[in-house]
Amino acid sequence: MKQITKALALLLSLLMLLSLTACSGNAPAEQASSGSEAAAPAQETAEAAPTSYKDTVIIGVANDVTTLDPQGSNTDANMMVFTLTHETLVEIDPDTGEIVPGLAESWEVSEDGCTFTFTLPAGVTFTDGTPCTANDVEFTYERAEESSFTKTKVELVTDIEAIDDTHISITISKPSQEFLMLLAHRSMSILSEALVKADEFGYQIGTGMFSVEAWVPGDQISFVRNDAYRNGAAPTRSIVFRLIKEESSRLIALQTGEIDVCIDPLSTDLGYIEDDANLELIKIPNVVMLYIAINNERPGLDNVHVRKAIAYATDKESMIIAGYNGEGTVHNNFINRGQFGLNEDLSVYDYNIDKAKEELALAGYKEGELTFEVIYNGSAKENIALVLQADLAKVGINLNLTKLETAALKGILNDAALDYDMCLYQWTDADGTDFTVRNMYGSYEEDGTLKKNGSNRSVLKDPVLNDMIDAALIEQDTAKREQMYHDIEAYLYEICPIVPICTSMINIGIKKGLTGAKWIGTAKHDYRYICLPEA
Repeated sequence: MKQITKALALLLSLLMLLSLTACSGNAPAEQASSGSEAAAPAQETAEAAPTSYKDTVIIGVANDVTTLDPQGSNTDANMMVFTLTHETLVEIDPDTGEIVPGLAESWEVSEDGCTFTFTLPAGVTFTDGTPCTANDVEFTYERAEESSFTKTKVELVTDIEAIDDTHISITISKPSQEFLMLLAHRSMSILSEALVKADEFGYQIGTGMFSVEAWVPGDQISFVRNDAYRNGAAPTRSIVFRLIKEESSRLIALQTGEIDVCIDPLSTDLGYIEDDANLELIKIPNVVMLYIAINNERPGLDNVHVRKAIAYATDKESMIIAGYNGEGTVHNNFINRGQFGLNEDLSVYDYNIDKAKEELALAGYKEGELTFEVIYNGSAKENIALVLQADLAKVGINLNLTKLETAALKGILNDAALDYDMCLYQWTDADGTDFTVRNMYGSYEEDGTLKKNGSNRSVLKDPVLNDMIDAALIEQDTAKREQMYHDIEAYLYEICPIVPICTSMINIGIKKGLTGAKWIGTAKHDYRYICLPEA
């Protein structure tokens, strides 16, 4: 639908997330309680005076889309595409962290916690009009077993059975407290078996509120509304992600009206947005931790005392000032803020040059003997890298800096050669704690090789830690499981595979009046209900 009512807009203000209202009565968070009745509020106000919205909303982004295959990547830029075009069986409510219905309208779990039976609504179709059935879910999850980006999410699955068109049963080998969270990841979006088998690009068709209209890699990607979406069409006909890599250029594009949303402007430029009567600045806490990934297999860095010397020499407060204009919070934990099991009493590596020198001496190295390289991307990380370089120089460690484009950085990190010393990186998943610790610190195959496209950037291989992670996953007692994650963090503190630095603020510049977007603390924003009133 091209218009929604003013009365509906008032009603939907009650559903706003982080000070932004939704533009439709069918926001996913509502489905947790109302299920298929989520569209009812729209019917109650159908006769009120309409509000007109812009046909197209243009979002200026910093990172390029690299694939339209949900199982072909795990980058934030791609995940936001799949939120528009596809659906997962379940979703995670960004307000509460609870699992809510997605494509599945309901599900049941067996008494032993190992079998999940999902019910799909009748009549669901892909955006090309073809039916979506339980067979497509079965196909999607079987295909996920073959992708390096998704195989860890289905490694517990032992059986998948499409019972009929609207019911599917999934059995896992052992109870998991986080299995549904894995299914909610956008890389687990449901695909059409017929389309994928018939067309090499068939994976881009989903059941979502939008479909891809055009994609020019390195420039922009546009989406067009799915007018047949089962819970009602989106308020905006077209959404465009326009790639503008340079932060100041993105802000200028917002100021001149070329774009409607500017993602991640420079922290030093926020005043320009605040002083512009036509713009609004959105600020939300970032739950994503920035950290120094240390390659634990590199000579010198394979010594825990060298890693601890780096940790003690790291001035996190100065990094926050340099990288984020002071807008950030020191982070000492090895998982993201807000995740289950975060150890609030964890010991910390305080900034202490004398202690850093002691650790370096324990490692058997003299000042000036060690030289490393740190790789990174982006202006903020460049400023942070300069602080790190100066910090390490104080203890006699030489550090060379190499700034890379995002694609080149990921290419190095994912290459089997693992040819890097250190990297400034972020862990962007804040859903399941098991997913975090298993991927960041335990991403190894049974034969001891590092999982391709895993997230173990420290190249850590620790059988003791792996056993601790496995035990925590299946523990059914909540208090015991929480303590197990406390113990995991304490163990990580002792071996120091990475150096946590901070969390920052997420800043977004928008046209005044723009509503409906869900600004999320992992920066995987949800634009399904975004809209901008006509001037």
